[in-house]
Amino acid sequence: MPPVRSQVALVRDRLFGPLDGPARIVAVVGARGAGVSTVLQQWRERHETAVHVAPASLPELPPHEASGAVLVIDHGDHLASAEWHQLRRLLDASPQLRIRLGVRSLHGLPPELEVEVVDDLAFTPEELGDYLRENASRADPGAVFLATAGHARAVRAIVTSGVTRRDRFATVLTAAAGGIGLPAAASRLAVPSALTPSIVAALGGPDDFIERAERDGLGSWTPGGGPPVFTLTPLVRAATAATHPVPADDRRGIRQSAAAQLLDEEAWLAAIVEGAQSGRLDLVDVALKRGGMSVLWDHGPAIVRVLRGVPVAQLRRWPVIAMAQALVLNARRQHAIRAAELMGIALLGIQTSARSSPDRALLRVIESVARRLTGFGDGGVKAARAAARTLDEMPPAALEDLAGLLGDLRVHAGISLLYGGHLDEARLQLERAAAAPSRVGIELMAIGGVAMVEALKGDIHAARRWTALAEARTWPTDIVDEYPGSMLRIAQALVALEAGRFADARDRIATIWPIIDTIEHWPILGYVRALIDVRRGAPEDGLEALRLLRQRRGGRLGSASASARLLDLAESTLALAAGDLATARRLKPGAADHPWIWLGAARVAVFEGDDDRAFSLLGRVRAVTPRDRLGLLSLEAVLLRRLGRSDEAGDVARRADALVRGAGVLTPLALVPASDQDLFTLDLPDAPRGLDDVSAAPRLTDRELVVLQQLVHTSRLHDIATSLHVSENTLKTQRRSLYRKLGATSREEALARALAHGLIDDTVAPTRAMNGTDSSTSDTATANRSG
Repeated sequence: MPPVRSQVALVRDRLFGPLDGPARIVAVVGARGAGVSTVLQQWRERHETAVHVAPASLPELPPHEASGAVLVIDHGDHLASAEWHQLRRLLDASPQLRIRLGVRSLHGLPPELEVEVVDDLAFTPEELGDYLRENASRADPGAVFLATAGHARAVRAIVTSGVTRRDRFATVLTAAAGGIGLPAAASRLAVPSALTPSIVAALGGPDDFIERAERDGLGSWTPGGGPPVFTLTPLVRAATAATHPVPADDRRGIRQSAAAQLLDEEAWLAAIVEGAQSGRLDLVDVALKRGGMSVLWDHGPAIVRVLRGVPVAQLRRWPVIAMAQALVLNARRQHAIRAAELMGIALLGIQTSARSSPDRALLRVIESVARRLTGFGDGGVKAARAAARTLDEMPPAALEDLAGLLGDLRVHAGISLLYGGHLDEARLQLERAAAAPSRVGIELMAIGGVAMVEALKGDIHAARRWTALAEARTWPTDIVDEYPGSMLRIAQALVALEAGRFADARDRIATIWPIIDTIEHWPILGYVRALIDVRRGAPEDGLEALRLLRQRRGGRLGSASASARLLDLAESTLALAAGDLATARRLKPGAADHPWIWLGAARVAVFEGDDDRAFSLLGRVRAVTPRDRLGLLSLEAVLLRRLGRSDEAGDVARRADALVRGAGVLTPLALVPASDQDLFTLDLPDAPRGLDDVSAAPRLTDRELVVLQQLVHTSRLHDIATSLHVSENTLKTQRRSLYRKLGATSREEALARALAHGLIDDTVAPTRAMNGTDSSTSDTATANRSG
């Protein structure tokens, strides 16, 4: 065995918050070796008023010495009744006194005490990685975490031993256990990684086994992806296995039985662990299906670690398991390639599954999610529709098998339909999800999803009703500003935007912007932020934020995907508001594009003064939603007035006004030229003012551009005509046309305006060129006036 290494301690500030807080009594709770004493010592070293007190010395401590101090008492389980009486007397006599305790379990504390608890002492995977690096350990962090579950003494034992081979970790842990394994009669209880009273009973253990084990510091309660489960420390399990080994076949059978029992008790994560360790992927499959997305949100990294060793050949038989891992890894950019591989495996597995499988609705939703996240094919629309039809046609008895997943299936089918541009179908699936019995996270997604769809459509009154429904509820803080609540936040931002409450809209976006690198709704989030920045008059800020976002996340988007086109629209809209027509006009609509894209391109044409193109683009728009209809009506009204058809323009504008009042959407009116705002007679305090008119660059022919570049270098017509192999009269005609389009009467004025429009390269010193002499300025001016 390698030589024992010295140890560098890891200070974990996250554990110190409650200890620093105002609570009079805070207990650090952990089993043997969990690091209770280390945490208390590290915290005490940071606080001058903290006094370490041994339980035996408490009766000797006068009240006046305790006033204003913080008493740190390790091994609080050893306090006798008299000592607890003394502590209560000190607390009564000294209102400023605070106590920080270390205990193995809460069973050691008097039940009448009000105690704040710190019990999440296990190293997180990130902390374990930091600890290994600081101690120069070459052991694989994932393997160490699987062997130790982050238990402090177990981690330290592996690091200080210098062992890096995972098949030798058990030997190291046994040596570190110091003989604290279970007796032979209870050896089978150390086989599963999770225990419940029913599992203990099935393995022949006593009824009070878990309570006694907790009091003795042999284990603790941990989340199980459902109800908590009791976990013996890895040192206890390793020492028991070494001292009283259980045959391999028996171990496998015990873990399979435990997995089945944990499924019945809805401890999904623990069931996944036991199923994977016993080779029963069918049990893992059931746990993932029944646990749904909430298990992945809460325990995704742990599930990936447990399933990491499952061969690819096996995963093809279990597409749900492959997809679960893919969804977790897809949220972590460094694992994007592996996520795509697993999604491909899931799709292959789904295609080879039997058509008569009772899980066909679930499999089609999985297919839809895989195609949506990877951009394969139609983005999952066909699969989502097939899943929805299957659910609609299932008899009630068959639906009962999916009762816990109905909300998940409807929500994810709806999201795929949303990104496919089928908003009404998406709304239907999300509304059905909201009506189905679901976990709180899925319910939030369903309600928020309906609100977001309505807001995107432009039916702001309907969106406001759904956001009010959500706001009337109290949601857990750990989901409302994470992925489950992201659609609600987007809907709330759009509702606030249309009401003219720009600060409120920004605040709603800000709550979920920190997770924009991990959620799939980031393109919609980026687009909504763009609209907010346009309406609040800060398009330059919006352009910078959007470009940074696309650099970070846009690399995996196909240029023709709906998400990429939405971002193109956002950039064009921001650029138009910023007066950058050159960037705005890059938006070129295609046959498969959403009406938003055609309207965006038509809007640019309106600002450029290219009315014929604007009319042509609008003629391709099939406006169905209130937002699209208002965009179409507002631009038609502007164009009709330009043609001198004022009566028709007024009729169209009045229809736009009525649509605003009926649906509550306003933003499309804010995206027409400010000079045309008088068309619309809205008497609203939050009516938009429109965008500032932009001076459009003239459209020059190729020959006019060549002449313009020649004028940059010289004012001599003879030299230019010779260079271009034309007569001077022909050149004068071309120059006359060029000056007319630029609105110029001289070479200097033409060059200045061409430079302002970005028609010439400013690296060729146009300022110096403009100081030259135009040999026929007067002739040109006369020609322009007469032409």
